[in-house]
Amino acid sequence: METVRIAITHTETTIHPIHSVVCNSDALSRELLLYFTIDDGFETAINYVEGDPAAYEEALRTDLDIDDYEVYPDGNDGCYSYLRNELDTYNWDLAAAFQRETLGVIPPIECLPDRRMIVSLVVTSEDFRRIREEVPNELSVDVISVGSVPQVSRSRLTATQRETIRTAWELGYYEIPREATLQDLAERLDASVSTVSDLLRRGQASLVAAELGVARHGRSE
Repeated sequence: METVRIAITHTETTIHPIHSVVCNSDALSRELLLYFTIDDGFETAINYVEGDPAAYEEALRTDLDIDDYEVYPDGNDGCYSYLRNELDTYNWDLAAAFQRETLGVIPPIECLPDRRMIVSLVVTSEDFRRIREEVPNELSVDVISVGSVPQVSRSRLTATQRETIRTAWELGYYEIPREATLQDLAERLDASVSTVSDLLRRGQASLVAAELGVARHGRSE
């Protein structure tokens, strides 16, 4: 078995309706498909969408032919949703390619505004070959990475960086306007201002790197 991370790129014709909303709306940035099941041609899914919940729900209500849905804003610029919908031919064929007893899909499936779906699989070489053959020709499949063992995501922050950023959040350092200064943080953490400043800079840089999906070398306590 191997862990394979792939990018499936859709066209305007093949893209799933929900993914299409993410691609076409400036108010939405990404969809994470957390769970889905397919029965008798219908897809039941739970997802998380980053962006404006009102814009997302408006698209579901007025622009898309979705059979059943519920939206649950999380109060933090995003929302969860329950969806049930009949799959079109392209997405049915795509889903069928991954319906194998010896294959595991590692959630979430990431749907990006450039029409790419990022999918992580635990799969045999033979099954992966068959998947590539069965994915509709209109879609492209690119391998991002191949590994032998699924990896649990490692925190980008050291324990000290996490404590410093959490304290900054609790004291209002990230509010606009700020409700706390570096001196306030230093006093709470019993550290020098220069140490607190360095921990914040390094921790924030690590978080930005994680969000952008780029590597950042070196970790400091």
